[in-house]
Amino acid sequence: MINRDHMLKAYGLGSTLYMPIIHNKVPDILSGRSACAASSIVLCLEDALAENDVERGIGVLREVLADVNHRSDLRVFVRPRSIDMADRLASFKNITAVEGFVAPKVRPENAAQWMDIISAAGLRVMPTLETAEYFDPSRIAAVRDVFNGFDHTLISAIRLGGNDLLGALGLRRQRGVTSWEGPLGFVLSMCSSMFVAAGYPVSAPVFDIIDDLETLKREVERDVASGFISKTAIHPAQIPVIEEAMQVTVDELEQADAILAKNSKAVFQIGGVMCEPSTHHNWALRIQARNSVYGCRDMPKMDETYVLEA
Repeated sequence: MINRDHMLKAYGLGSTLYMPIIHNKVPDILSGRSACAASSIVLCLEDALAENDVERGIGVLREVLADVNHRSDLRVFVRPRSIDMADRLASFKNITAVEGFVAPKVRPENAAQWMDIISAAGLRVMPTLETAEYFDPSRIAAVRDVFNGFDHTLISAIRLGGNDLLGALGLRRQRGVTSWEGPLGFVLSMCSSMFVAAGYPVSAPVFDIIDDLETLKREVERDVASGFISKTAIHPAQIPVIEEAMQVTVDELEQADAILAKNSKAVFQIGGVMCEPSTHHNWALRIQARNSVYGCRDMPKMDETYVLEA
């Protein structure tokens, strides 16, 4: 069953912008001196940093924690390199100025440790599934079962590391090809169905070909249709494409409102589409959540509602 408040908060992640923590714009963005086009950002201490930049990055984190604009709507996450680093960062003064950690390479064997660290620190987490074992559905089920032992709302979203998963196969992204059209499609389908059915928000993999916005658009449309609530952006040019694809149509919103109305009929149709509140309740909650965050596209509205005859 979908938790309405948790789902709304998850959709609020929007297009999450991924940044190295040593990027020169980070202090100004976190202090509020510079605007950020994204709704959420991940400050990376892992793959985005060379080994010799790690301690510098940790120093930057200490500095910016003291200067975070608590009135900002920007949702900030930190991606540590390991569980040991996460444990270290969790003890930093003002660490709760960020929403939580993005946990890399989460596996069934270490998932509980990640959950214990963030819950003790008063944080949330976005676990990242990015190791080759997740081509096996039983491993997806195993990590889901670990998460089920904790409060669902501690998980802001479950992230899928598409590039690392492809790397395990000796592959990488190809221009003009969405993640759904290659070997990742199976993992995406399994993760979206298994986690979403268990009540977890799931975030779609990053699209790392920055100038191929047409393929990005096709990919996000499929992400949305499969129940993903967010997508990581690696360049500001990707943000409007992602967020436009997350918008709802006028017809979808009208149907959702009618389905969730207290006086709704058992079965009815709007604009030739059958609506059955007992079946479509969770879908309608998603539509309302997306509309609250991203708004509604300007599309023609179907104008008549009919009750189906028994």
